[in-house]
Amino acid sequence: MRSHRALLAAALLSTLAAGGCLLPNGGTPVFVDSRAGAFWSGKGLLIETSPDQKSCKVAIRDTALFVHRKWVDCTSVHPRRGR
Repeated sequence: MRSHRALLAAALLSTLAAGGCLLPNGGTPVFVDSRAGAFWSGKGLLIETSPDQKSCKVAIRDTALFVHRKWVDCTSVHPRRGR
C-alpha cells in the first residue's frame, strides 16, 4: 500500500513539473511588478541576468498558476525577503 502511494505521489509530482506548475529549485526570490505583465502574484525567482544588466530572466506564475520563464526589464524586478 505504501509503495502504491509513493508511486502515485511521484507520478503526480512529475506531472506537475512537466506541466509547468512548479517553480525551479534555484534562483533568487524577487518581486516582479506589474510593468512586466499580469501575474497571479508578483512573487517569482530571478534565474539569470543579461551581461548588460538590463534584462532579467524570471520564473513567475500566471493567473492560471502555470509557471513561465521569461525575460523582463530589470527595472521591474525587485529584491524580496523570504520565500
